[in-house]
Amino acid sequence: MNVIDSRPYELLIGERWRAGAQGRTFDTLNPATGRVLAQVHEATEADVDAAVLAAHEAYQAHWRKTTPAERGRLLRRLAALFERDREKIAWVETLNVGKPITHSLDSLKAMPSSLEYFAGIIPAVRGETIPVGNHNVLNFTIREPLGVCALIMPWNYPMTLTVNKLGPALAAGNTVILKPSEVTPLSTMVLARLFEEAGFPPGVVNVVNGPGSTVGERLVTHPLVSRVSFTGGTVTGSRIVASTAADVKRVTLELGGKSPLIVFEDAPLEQAVAVAAGDLIKNSGQVCIACTRLLVQESIKREFLDRVQERLDAIRIGSPEDPATEMGPLVSAAQKQRVEKYIRIASEEGARPVQYGSLSGVVETGFFVKPTLLMDSQARMQSAQDEIFGPVQSVISFRDEDEALRIANDSRYGLAAVLFTRDGGRALRMARGIQSGSVAINTGVRTSFDAPFGGYKQSGIGKERGLEAIYENTQLKNVKYDMSV
Repeated sequence: MNVIDSRPYELLIGERWRAGAQGRTFDTLNPATGRVLAQVHEATEADVDAAVLAAHEAYQAHWRKTTPAERGRLLRRLAALFERDREKIAWVETLNVGKPITHSLDSLKAMPSSLEYFAGIIPAVRGETIPVGNHNVLNFTIREPLGVCALIMPWNYPMTLTVNKLGPALAAGNTVILKPSEVTPLSTMVLARLFEEAGFPPGVVNVVNGPGSTVGERLVTHPLVSRVSFTGGTVTGSRIVASTAADVKRVTLELGGKSPLIVFEDAPLEQAVAVAAGDLIKNSGQVCIACTRLLVQESIKREFLDRVQERLDAIRIGSPEDPATEMGPLVSAAQKQRVEKYIRIASEEGARPVQYGSLSGVVETGFFVKPTLLMDSQARMQSAQDEIFGPVQSVISFRDEDEALRIANDSRYGLAAVLFTRDGGRALRMARGIQSGSVAINTGVRTSFDAPFGGYKQSGIGKERGLEAIYENTQLKNVKYDMSV
């Protein structure tokens, strides 16, 4: 399927697709081969200013005044178009991100439903009347949109995260600027072509491409941007907080993770093994919520690891375009170097890296790394503390429930956690004690568009998805009306 444009992908600003003001383009690669896949026009600060102005004018002129029914109709139309083009978008994402085509197709199945969900819950976003001390005063609240929202995407799941940020922002009545990662911008550009066909007015959705250091920085500091939603690394998230502090913008951050998978001796082992192996290879471990610390009770450690290793030995690593491939490449040469560096660090710290699978069928210039378990890890090792973002898991043993909880919480991150046990009391005690925004019991952490998602500690601020995502995209006004006058 020929899904990649031969001409450079342009910016969407207001009603026009156009090149960047300075005419510069940048390459985006196919990570399975390391070769250039397409070229993309690079925005300048002037382009960002133009996009923000277009969004601001669209918001002030008409979008903020649209009814919930109108916004819902447009989102449902977009959902139908997405379903029509889902296979094409999945292939673009596979070629640009490197995830296997079966995974791309599967991960995009829920996107039309996500748009329909946010279209459907718009009427639920309403104020309330509040009895106050004076019976002559009618007190009520109104939920209002924020204005222009900057939505900044990461490179690992560009389409899933674009849709799950975009839906609630538009549903709430905001206009948006999409800023895809410069590493994997293509699927977002394909999506952007559907907005005019769906009937969205010009300026409601805009797309600018380019480095975070210029395009992203201008977006988050622009005085007409009311809200920034960012998914990515904690270091960048911290910089965004600092950059937006001067004019006190609303900020939602979904940042790094070092999630524990805790396996007790009474665990259903087959299910635990499936989650452990699946988190290691899914999108080559480039998943923020992936469990990258395997905490295994000493009494079952050998049996559990034998089963995990058996599963990993059978993993098929290969071209993402092959439906039989279970694990593809990392997204870039830089990410491959980062992962390999941490494997060396782990070895120097005293852990024992063991790798699985075969790279015999892959292109040498691709960015492949074998799935790796860091045996004999300790909780305070750098490799067990830092987010590596690749197919690497630290294996740490524990004696009892108290030690498992202590190790699980011994992290600056708090995005997610998984635990396996048949003891209901223990499961609930651990769920209460674990310092994470999401906890899964006897299943893996799988985000859903209709449930809130967000981290504790350095894993983020605010919530994405679910009704809470609408609240993140609105502001609450309190009104008092003295009826005696």
